[in-house]
Amino acid sequence: MNTILLEDLPITETPTTFKKGEFIPVFQANKKEIALVKSGKVSLMRSDEEGNLLYIDEYNSGEIFSKLWIYNDENDLFLECNTDAEIYFFDYLLFMQNTNPQFLRFFLDKMMAYIRYLNQKNTILQKKSMEEKLLSYFKVLARKEKNKKFEIPITYKDLADYLGVDRSSLMRKLNELEKKRKIKRSGRTIFLKN
Repeated sequence: MNTILLEDLPITETPTTFKKGEFIPVFQANKKEIALVKSGKVSLMRSDEEGNLLYIDEYNSGEIFSKLWIYNDENDLFLECNTDAEIYFFDYLLFMQNTNPQFLRFFLDKMMAYIRYLNQKNTILQKKSMEEKLLSYFKVLARKEKNKKFEIPITYKDLADYLGVDRSSLMRKLNELEKKRKIKRSGRTIFLKN
């Protein structure tokens, strides 16, 4: 079965455009929407009690997101544009009633990919030590790039948030991994040695 691409979909709606750094109002309590990123990159963020922004996840061109599958009782989640972005918003109920088979297959494929990604993320976060979490994350990136040399796609601050650790502890652990000769690092470029 061939993969359906975003450009193959019969979308008649006009995407909403956002500028880099702009917040996307998609997590309002009464809204039941599915969002599809036409172009750009957006980050799912959380604001903690002190007002610090914590990185949770990222969505790129051709990926979907929705409040419908994110558990959160508090209204502390929001999306921020990492780049200029174009996003389609579909009302969930209308989408389910009126969608054609091509649309449905595209969204189901995207949902399955997202579930695989969440399982992979869960596997990383279940590791007991920060070293195990980092090496597991790096192995995922190396497999994805089919190369032991790759670039971390997020900032070190965002990586610390993703792993649920302090940024300074993360940097110390990266230095320790270099000293143990498990990785070689230049900026966000990593060479995985084993």
